Amino acid sequence: MNAPARRHELDWIRVMAILAVFFFHSTRFFDLWDWHIKNVNNYLWVEIWNGFMTTWLMPLFFVISGASLFYALNKSGGFKKFYLDKFSRLMVPVIVGACTHSALQIYLERTSKHVFSGSFFSFYKIYFSGLYFEPNCPGNFAFHGMHLWYLLFLFLYSLLCYRLFVRLQGGWGNGLNRLTSLLSSPKAMYLIFPLPLLLIKLIFPASILSVGSGGWGFLYYLWFLIGGFVIASGENFMECIKRNWNISLLLAAAFTAAYLYLVFGALGGAIPYAIRPWAALLLRFWGAWFWILAILGLGLQHLSFDRPILRHLNEGVLPFYILHQTIILGFGYFVMPLEIADFVKWLIVFIDAFALTAGLYFYLIRKFDVLRFLFGMKTFKPLFSKAGKTIVLAALHIVYAGMIAFSVVNWLAAAAINRAPMPFACDADRDVILDARSITEKSPTGVRLIEDASASTGWAMELTSGASGKPLPAPEVYVEMQYEAPAGRYTVWLRGKCNEDDISSDSIWLQSDRWIGTGWGSMLGNWLDVHPAGAWGWASNGDDPKFIILRSDGVHRLRIQPRQIPHRIDQIWLSRFQNRMPDVNEPIKK
Repeated sequence: MNAPARRHELDWIRVMAILAVFFFHSTRFFDLWDWHIKNVNNYLWVEIWNGFMTTWLMPLFFVISGASLFYALNKSGGFKKFYLDKFSRLMVPVIVGACTHSALQIYLERTSKHVFSGSFFSFYKIYFSGLYFEPNCPGNFAFHGMHLWYLLFLFLYSLLCYRLFVRLQGGWGNGLNRLTSLLSSPKAMYLIFPLPLLLIKLIFPASILSVGSGGWGFLYYLWFLIGGFVIASGENFMECIKRNWNISLLLAAAFTAAYLYLVFGALGGAIPYAIRPWAALLLRFWGAWFWILAILGLGLQHLSFDRPILRHLNEGVLPFYILHQTIILGFGYFVMPLEIADFVKWLIVFIDAFALTAGLYFYLIRKFDVLRFLFGMKTFKPLFSKAGKTIVLAALHIVYAGMIAFSVVNWLAAAAINRAPMPFACDADRDVILDARSITEKSPTGVRLIEDASASTGWAMELTSGASGKPLPAPEVYVEMQYEAPAGRYTVWLRGKCNEDDISSDSIWLQSDRWIGTGWGSMLGNWLDVHPAGAWGWASNGDDPKFIILRSDGVHRLRIQPRQIPHRIDQIWLSRFQNRMPDVNEPIKK
């Protein structure tokens, strides 16, 4: 099977997609979920917008990459050359980024959240301690290069699929032609293409599928990569995508609107819990592919042309992507604390970060071969002999593996710093404090109010029975509270104690808003992991901070169920800024 000439549509879409990623990351300061640096005010509408973008944005990148692999394999020159080319283009930037500007991102996160104080160079001394997976985790070393996880997984999945793709272009070509012929009808295209996502969901456990970034579990991206390869292999299939872009767009808008209304609107509460997660998944799986088919169809319809600037833009996509998040966070670190309008904050970060990212590429990176190599670009002249390049790449393999191994062995150093208690940071205007007086409903048994002079109000809640190993939709023992709060992300801290020195007596299940009445909840408490028996102390899940997302302003509900018994709870603190366990155990004065 011979690959056709270069598809300029894919180049234009790739350029537009990287601009969409830049815009997306520039808004992350203002959505409801956690990020490395956050603005004081967060907005539900930004969260909804980002929920829309994550539906299709990173899947589109993998589809484009899969299509690019279809054209690249014809000139790959065998697996060894393919491996070395992909390592040079994808893994060299990951390794360099993990050692340099990714460390700066972690430093900005730690200092903005008061986990670390000191210079970047003093932080770098402890950077290689523990592995970093997400904001607020105890590890420091971002072996994946932070946002460069896309390059890491593209490298791994490209190697994993190499033999499959080679066979599909060779002996299995007839089967691939039959598949693309089948998909060349709109009904088959819309019905069949998203099905592998559903199959992945049915086969793999949630513990595996929940590991991801960009709004999707990492495993799902494998099908998007394969799907991109399949799309590029069929001219009739691409013609079908091109002809039906308007239908794809209508379907994408309808499915995504239904998905967002289910997640953020009243529809979520109207659908029974048993089918709600599946309804959301089906809408998202099909909505993602509808958007991808619509974008590809529009590109095939309107972007099948070349311009002199396209080559330069396409060449700059990778270094722009590598740099952009670090620069956005750098500007955000200084701009977010300013007392100016939030739109002005975003505009300053967006314009300045874009200008600096583009300027560094245009005036510096693209001009010097050493920098081009470090950023995964082709060099003007060979930097090394053939043997020398092999030695350099082999050395990078060893260095990368060594850094990961050292960081894993040295994880206790990071945990000691990143899990250490931080100064008490209660914001009277933004935080929510609940206690025995906040109870609106409780079960007739298993819960009682106990006089306790050391509690904040003189009364504490005591859970004495009804322990359950999982959250229940209709528990026999529970406590419910109502409160008013704006939309946002809140870390949950409980002031509690266990009079018995028994680690099987100190935890609860907490449910919030629409999760009440379902089998979903967060495990909290575990005071005995961090406090002695008989003493009041603050804990989230021990010293591991857990959070809830409030998706709307106004009145909210909390439900507490006992996971273990017996223990007492004095206060429940929903905090905007207390990212680690407080360094005091006194109650909060309201």
